[in-house]
Amino acid sequence: MGNDPKKSVLNKWNQTHDVKNLLVVDGASFVTAGWQNPTMTILALSMRASEHLAEEISKGNIS
Repeated sequence: MGNDPKKSVLNKWNQTHDVKNLLVVDGASFVTAGWQNPTMTILALSMRASEHLAEEISKGNIS
């Protein structure tokens, strides 16, 4: 995740830089695999992305 599309695939909301209405809300946003269980991190990132998506829809920015 990052602000620069040349250095990252997703922005800070797990939204792709290329396809604005596409959010990645699973472990695919991780660039490496760790040894610990990532379930809670995936859940937190998914909730954060979902809350942002709901806010953008209510503002009319995403249809």
